[in-house]
Amino acid sequence: MEPLPPSLAQKNTRARACSSSGPEHQQESKVFLVLHDDPDQGTRKERGDFAPDREQARERSRAMFAAAWVAAARQKELARKREQTRQKKQAEEAAAWKRFVRTERRQLQLRKDGQLARLLGQPLPGELPALLQRLASEDQRQAEHGLVALMSGGKTSYKRLEDLEPEDMPARIAANRLRTTWLKERGDGWLGGRAAQS
Repeated sequence: MEPLPPSLAQKNTRARACSSSGPEHQQESKVFLVLHDDPDQGTRKERGDFAPDREQARERSRAMFAAAWVAAARQKELARKREQTRQKKQAEEAAAWKRFVRTERRQLQLRKDGQLARLLGQPLPGELPALLQRLASEDQRQAEHGLVALMSGGKTSYKRLEDLEPEDMPARIAANRLRTTWLKERGDGWLGGRAAQS
C-alpha cells in the first residue's frame, strides 16, 4: 500500500486521534478529507475572477482612446475648413479691392480729362455759368492731385487715391453715389426745363 501524501497523512492522524478519544465519540467522529491536487488552483481561480474586470477596463481604455482620437481628428478637420474659409474670404476681399482701385483709377483719369464739365452741360435756368465752370475746374484740379471724395456721417473729406485703404471703400462708394445722384437729378431738372420751354 502506497503511503499517503503529507497533507492527507496529517489529516488522517488528526482523525485517528479524534476517534480514539473514547468509545462514546467513535460513532460521532467524522473525517473530512479535502484533496488539493494542485496547491495553486485556488489562487488561479481567484485571479481568474478578476480577469473579466481587467478586460472590461482595457476595452474602456481602448474606447476612450478611440473617442479622443476621433475628437482630435474632427477638431483638426474643423480647423482646416476654417482656415480654408478664411483664406477664401481673404482672397475674395483682395480681388474686390483690386477691382475697386482699378475702377477708381479709370474714374480719376476721366475727371482729369474734364468729365464733370461735359456732364454738367449747359446751365439750368437760374444757374450761373461761372459757378458751373468753377465746379468743373475744381473737380479737375482735385483729380490732377489724385484726390477722391469720401462721405461719412454726412461730411465730405478728400484723400489721395494711393492712400486709400479697404476700410475707405464704404465712404468712397457713398461719395460716388452722392455725386451720381446729384448729376442725375440735375439732368432730370435740365430735361424738365427743356420740356417746359418746348
